[in-house]
Amino acid sequence: MANNPSVVAGIDLGSNTFRLLIARLDEGGLEPLTKKLAPVRLGRCLATHRILQQDSLARAYEVLASFRDVLDCQPIDCLRICGTEALRSARNSHQFVQQAETIIGHPIDIITSQEEARLTLAGALTTLNRPWPESLLLVDVGGASTELIFSQAPFTKASIRSLLLGAVSLTEQFLPGQRIEAKQVEKLSIYLAEALQPTLDNLGIAGITLPTVMGCGGTVTSLAALDLGLVEYETDRVQGHILFASNIDNIWKQLKNLTAEERNLIPGLEEGRGEILPAGIRIYQALLDLLQYKQIKVSDSGLLEGIALSSHAGNC
Repeated sequence: MANNPSVVAGIDLGSNTFRLLIARLDEGGLEPLTKKLAPVRLGRCLATHRILQQDSLARAYEVLASFRDVLDCQPIDCLRICGTEALRSARNSHQFVQQAETIIGHPIDIITSQEEARLTLAGALTTLNRPWPESLLLVDVGGASTELIFSQAPFTKASIRSLLLGAVSLTEQFLPGQRIEAKQVEKLSIYLAEALQPTLDNLGIAGITLPTVMGCGGTVTSLAALDLGLVEYETDRVQGHILFASNIDNIWKQLKNLTAEERNLIPGLEEGRGEILPAGIRIYQALLDLLQYKQIKVSDSGLLEGIALSSHAGNC
């Protein structure tokens, strides 16, 4: 591969979704050329069994084969593939990685939660409009974990906390049925407050003017799509969208009265997102409530873009 890459690619093997980005690297920024995503639910039942399920593995291999076809059709200078919480915690992750590397034809890095957060921040900064805020609290709600990243300009250092709170794992633990019950929501809310408050206390934001709060990942971009009334996802409209806490509450009220099947039929949501979206929403609601903050800014960029940016550092 070339020493000075012009086209880079990243693959995020998430606990819910696998995503592929091919982009042109331009003075530290990214110009997307191809972007693919597919729900895999790799983290399904992981909290209970600590084993990647066979049907999820079969789907994962199928998606990776389709990604390989895309990569083979384009001139890629550098590629990096990263696995996150599901692969960090599963007892059989090494078996998956061995088969996956054979399919994709490239090594897979299972990154730490700290590196995941750093890459997420780097990716979000690529599309953050200038002038940048003085400080930023970036929230990435994934399928099996949530990363809280606090950084101040010029954003070269960050305080990072990773919690085992994810849209998939919390759905299985607290909202497993077709319908959402009030008692389930109450238990989930208490659990989230008890998990998030100590983390916020130790994040280093005390005494600092409340930072800009920004969310990235499938939960918050889905919320933005619903708030905007999108029938088909539109990156340009989602990027930078301001989600007001009151609007998030209204979306929650609408979704909690629908079955999981009904939520999955909502236009603008990716396949299967309706099943896990309520649990992801509750994380953001709890966070904004604890911060006493009324809005959150949406970033369509995050970990995937960070992976692609990092691909030229020893991965060509």
